[in-house]
Amino acid sequence: MHISVFLTHNTIDEWTVSQAQLDRLRALPHATVRHCVTEEEFRAALPETEAALVWDFAQAWFADAPRLRLLSTPSAGHERVNVTPPEGVRLHYGSFHGAIISQTVLAWLLGWARATLVGAESSDRTQNPEPGTQNWEQWRYTRRVTTLTGKRLVILGCGHIGEAIAQKALAFGMRVVGIRRHNIADLDTLLPAADYLVLALPATPSTDNLLDDRRLRLLPKRAFLCNVGRGNAIDEDALAHALAEGRLAGAALDVFKAEPLPSDSPLRRAPNCFLFPHISAVAPEYLDLYLDEVLSLL
Repeated sequence: MHISVFLTHNTIDEWTVSQAQLDRLRALPHATVRHCVTEEEFRAALPETEAALVWDFAQAWFADAPRLRLLSTPSAGHERVNVTPPEGVRLHYGSFHGAIISQTVLAWLLGWARATLVGAESSDRTQNPEPGTQNWEQWRYTRRVTTLTGKRLVILGCGHIGEAIAQKALAFGMRVVGIRRHNIADLDTLLPAADYLVLALPATPSTDNLLDDRRLRLLPKRAFLCNVGRGNAIDEDALAHALAEGRLAGAALDVFKAEPLPSDSPLRRAPNCFLFPHISAVAPEYLDLYLDEVLSLL
């Protein structure tokens, strides 16, 4: 089997294939593995390629790959490999991300409950006091420190990621309710009782601005919001207003409608708004988990 690997990321080392990971593929019986560093190298390899492991693939490239049988990407979203494969070609998207992202989300939930959510960009310096200020009394009494036990967590999006988050939240004694996209009508009835709301949705027309101003107003003031899906699901201006007016306790956001988040975004000035640069799935074992899936397909 001819396997072409084009997994190079410009900014995140953990998303670039390593020599050890290439060796795992080369250990397969009867496998010929070609490591492509550039698009030009990858496209030159396509005529012989039977399995392609990629971050990006264009629809027109299928014409140059008559032997292709498997097109696989680590990405959970379809934005970068948004293609319709010809007959006989299996298209595979990674489904391993929950193992990593669930730990990120639980870190945020614990960080908010225990008042330790620091190290992220936030305009509220009472929650993130500058090192050395020792403003302990102000920090301590800014809000009540609590636990996750017994708190209600609503997860919007119950795929692999949402299910992994639910399992870890249950281990902390949280009460968990999950909503799938086709049951979105249930969301309005669940939001008023939510202590925490986590979005783990893909980017589709049906999820655009799903959490709009009306639904944000259904959340109680104590609620804390996390988004690890895609940024299209939240009306960002409405969220910034809700935080500024104290109608929502806080938010941790890893994804945005435009990335990187524009410098003039109102979210950058919203209190208790913790901003992350799309890193909830970053971990040294990222591509190892991906290869665990791929090896079962080859």
